[in-house]
Amino acid sequence: MNISVSSVFITLVITLLMIFLFYLVLFNKKLIFLLRSDLLIVLSFIIIIRLLFPVEWPFTITLPFSWIMNPLQSFLDYRILGNFSVLYLLLTVWIVGCGIQVLRLMIQVKKINNVFGVLDKTAIKKKVSDYIDIDGCFDYPVWLADCIPFPMILGFKKIILVPNIDLEKKEFEHVILHEIEHLKHHDNTIKLFINILLVIYWWFPPVHWLCDKIQLVLEMRVDKRVTNGLSDLGVTDYAETLLKVQKALSSKKDITFNQLGVSSTFYINDGSSTLYYRIMYLLNRNYKKSTNALLILIILLIPLISNCIVLEPYITPSVDVYSSSSASDLENGFILKHSDGSYSLYIKGNMETISEPDSDLLSQYPVITE
Repeated sequence: MNISVSSVFITLVITLLMIFLFYLVLFNKKLIFLLRSDLLIVLSFIIIIRLLFPVEWPFTITLPFSWIMNPLQSFLDYRILGNFSVLYLLLTVWIVGCGIQVLRLMIQVKKINNVFGVLDKTAIKKKVSDYIDIDGCFDYPVWLADCIPFPMILGFKKIILVPNIDLEKKEFEHVILHEIEHLKHHDNTIKLFINILLVIYWWFPPVHWLCDKIQLVLEMRVDKRVTNGLSDLGVTDYAETLLKVQKALSSKKDITFNQLGVSSTFYINDGSSTLYYRIMYLLNRNYKKSTNALLILIILLIPLISNCIVLEPYITPSVDVYSSSSASDLENGFILKHSDGSYSLYIKGNMETISEPDSDLLSQYPVITE
């Protein structure tokens, strides 16, 4: 298992295609109800894994692809100063950029700790069991405060944060059940991998597009889980809760979060940017159905197939790199390079004029220069 220019290149190409498919399914009203959110979750997972491991495996087959790879390799090998090539320059910029992103990540973690420090002193602290009957392993802490901008899971702590707004008992249960599903499915861990991708691929715009919309897919997946056992009327009530919460929060100012500058890549939220698509998805009768298992299997095969192939530059080897051989090696045949640059192939006394020999001939017969 190793990383090369070719393995990174094929990873970026395949990832770009999968992110395009992700967007196509997510924002096409017909496809989203044909393929549904479970396929988007699988596709997101595959993209993340593919990007985290842009490597050649022992079973990878190398294919010559001179049309693209030769110019690319020539560009990367171009010497800017001495032995310092374009490839070294790009690697240097990449590494420096990753270092800056790691620093930003550490600053965000510190800001999150500061938020929890503020909330620890100001929030009303409850537990899930104070609102609904729940298994002990899912009895997470629930913190309520005016400064919380919307229901969320912040960072990697298993604490449900809820704004202090006026909700009926059933509506509050909807909010709590929604956040529990996020924690059950480790959505905050998914956010961690998203941040790792942003550190590594800070220079690759499609990764930013993907990370921006994974939030919506996570919300749709959770909405489906929460409403799975509800009647059509129950689903409508749940959708109305989403709208009521958003309306109640529209006039609130998330002062704590704005002042501290916490990035949205660190929290699972129920904000307005995703609400339209969630409501549209919920009110379609087919949203509870699952994607065809065969389609999911085909999607799963994409990274496996792409990992089987890596494209490499290819240059036909010059005849001059092949050395002459002794007479005993000439019994089965040989290639004669004439002084005018033409070639003849001699096999068991028979002579045949040939064009410039390819690598297969050069590997079978020795070359004699006239």
